[in-house]
Amino acid sequence: MDRPKVLLTEGSSLSARHTLFSLGRQHVIDVVDPKIFVLGRASWFVRKWFLCPSFFDESVEYLQFIAQKIAEHKYDVLLPTHDQVFLLARFRDEFSPHVGLALPDFTTIERLQSKAEFTRLLDELDLPQPATQIVRTREQLERPWEFPCWVKTAHSTAGRGVRLVNNAEDLARLSDDWQSGGQWTGQSEILIQQPAKGIQATVQAVFQHGRLVAAHSLEARAIGVGGMASARVGVHRPDVVEHVSRLGEHLDWHGAMFLDYFYDAENGRPEYIEANPRIGETINATLSGVNLCELLVKVSMGEHVPTVPSPEPGLRSHSGFMILMTEAMNGGNRRRLLSEWIRARLGKDIYENSEDELARLGDDPLSLIASGVVGMKLLASPRSSNGIVERTVNNYALPADAVSVIRQLPDGTVMDCFDNA
Repeated sequence: MDRPKVLLTEGSSLSARHTLFSLGRQHVIDVVDPKIFVLGRASWFVRKWFLCPSFFDESVEYLQFIAQKIAEHKYDVLLPTHDQVFLLARFRDEFSPHVGLALPDFTTIERLQSKAEFTRLLDELDLPQPATQIVRTREQLERPWEFPCWVKTAHSTAGRGVRLVNNAEDLARLSDDWQSGGQWTGQSEILIQQPAKGIQATVQAVFQHGRLVAAHSLEARAIGVGGMASARVGVHRPDVVEHVSRLGEHLDWHGAMFLDYFYDAENGRPEYIEANPRIGETINATLSGVNLCELLVKVSMGEHVPTVPSPEPGLRSHSGFMILMTEAMNGGNRRRLLSEWIRARLGKDIYENSEDELARLGDDPLSLIASGVVGMKLLASPRSSNGIVERTVNNYALPADAVSVIRQLPDGTVMDCFDNA
């Protein structure tokens, strides 16, 4: 049987890199991206690389480019690895007759993409979350709150639009920043959320028409850029799996999602803080024995996929150069970065008995190129870390102002691309 042909919607993110590792041996993979030199470019698992328009600046052109590639190369699956999921869900019904695409309808996607909608959904299902209130105006934001608290815009990626506010003065400065940036329109929703209790964690899941196919829980061992985990360990949380299963069934979810939460081990209670309607970073799951990306491909192709048990806990993994990146962004000099690199090479401390998620010589020797290039840039100039992160996130993140543009795109945007193929 021929290997399934998969088209990834970008190659810049860590999620895309993880997906390449998880699918590369059993699938033919092509990638589109608006940039040439990005993380996923250096991989033996990429057959073709297509330079494409930006999915948020040139949404129509991006959609038409994807449609043309599907018509030309006859892909089995279109797999959105990051925020392109929001755009593709808007035109799911136009793509689905021509390629496998596991997504719920657009209205359902919006319930997870928006932090405000997600907190309402948690209330609806009586699932635990930190104390949260939603405001729309500057006057509402500047009311007295219990500090510290998190202030979040409804749409943001990689920690953007999320600020820890320690006192009223911090809050006033944030409000001034938004005022000067024209963000106080009365339409945008802002969340005021109390800090969650416990250890940061994530649960990743794949669904088939509302039925949970597989789930994997991870606990953070170190926090990196944008509040993401830069080192993790697999854990077994039956209550969390039950919660995510209930959520997916309620939404009739089709495809992948992951939830970020904090787990208070003393009280045995999770508190959910955010959701994403996509696959996320899956190497820990793959190495633990559950290949979520492969299951997502099967769901996308319309195969009936039996329920897969959660994997054994305890697998430790880390993102080596993201730990270096975090150290540099926190003010680390060359000596500190070099010391961190040596610890990684020697497998000490956080790296002990831990698998690198991004530089995997045995799976994909070319992955060492991307890690090496970034590492050398950081050692040459630790201050370059902010620019590297900013450019990378800009490549795949969904800006808040693009959300309304995507909502208003006309139906039929991609139909001609298939009709004329």
